[in-house]
Amino acid sequence: MNKKGFILVEALMGIFFVSLISIVFFPIFTLINNQFYNMEIKNDMKYYGETIIERIKAFDDNSDEYILDMSLDEIINNFYRKDDVSIKLPLNMDGNFDYKVNINKRNRGNNLWKIIVEVYPKTNKTEIEGVRFEANMPKPEKK
Repeated sequence: MNKKGFILVEALMGIFFVSLISIVFFPIFTLINNQFYNMEIKNDMKYYGETIIERIKAFDDNSDEYILDMSLDEIINNFYRKDDVSIKLPLNMDGNFDYKVNINKRNRGNNLWKIIVEVYPKTNKTEIEGVRFEANMPKPEKK
């Protein structure tokens, strides 16, 4: 007898094995996808925190830069007013911002500031922790 094609049992066994393999590996692929998403958010937060530190270090009176919804000029003016300053941004949580930022300044002597920037996701839907950056910088000259 000349056999052509598959019999029904063979086709059902093939479908069974394909579905068994997909059931086993689907949670693994989902977990990997979530890990990549969390890693992307964490990298964005790191980049944003580093950018904030660099903007503060490169402060210029003539620039019109903002960190979330507060001007950099206003942040530096707050730094000059007190020895220890803590600023929580955004000021208005209704804005379309992805992150929350805490900026702390402490005086280290007369001409040195310690800047601490913490960046957190706006919502805690994920298990992502915030990132923290610290930098010492000379007190910028006010014009």
